[in-house]
Amino acid sequence: MEHPRDRKLRDCEDAFLLGDALLVAPVLGPGVTRRAVRLPRGRWYDTADGRAYDGPGQVLLDAPLSRIPVLALAGSVLPVAGADGTTELEVWAPKAGREGGGLVVPDAGDGWQRPAVERFGTRLEDGEVVVERQGGGEVGYRVRVRGVAGDDG
Repeated sequence: MEHPRDRKLRDCEDAFLLGDALLVAPVLGPGVTRRAVRLPRGRWYDTADGRAYDGPGQVLLDAPLSRIPVLALAGSVLPVAGADGTTELEVWAPKAGREGGGLVVPDAGDGWQRPAVERFGTRLEDGEVVVERQGGGEVGYRVRVRGVAGDDG
C-alpha cells in the first residue's frame, strides 16, 4: 500500500511494512534459514548487522531461527527502549543528499490527555548524521546512530 505503483511489491504476500520505516520479512516455512526480500525504493539497513541495501530490488537475507529479518529505512528515527528502560532514539543514517525523520508519541500516563507528538528530522552534514527536533529545542533523548562506517550493527 505504501508503494502502489510497484507491482512486484503488491504481489509480495510474505513481508510487510511496520509503519513507514520498518520492513518485516518473516520466514513462513519449516527449516528455512535464508529468504529473499523484495525492497521498496530507498536504502534499507538490516537491523541485525547494519548492512545497507539499495532498492528497488531483491536481496537474500539470513533468517536464522533466532530472529526475524527486519530492515530499517535510511534516515528513519525509531523510538526504542534503552538498557535502563528509558526511551532512546535509534537513528538510521540517511543516504547522502536525502533527509529522513520520525516521531515519538510519549505516553501521558493516564490515558486521558491528548498525546503530544514529537517530530524529529535527520540529514547527513559533512559526513555526520544530524538529528534535530522539528520546531527547535533540544532532542531530549539519548541518540544511537546506526548504519555509518565503523558501526558494528
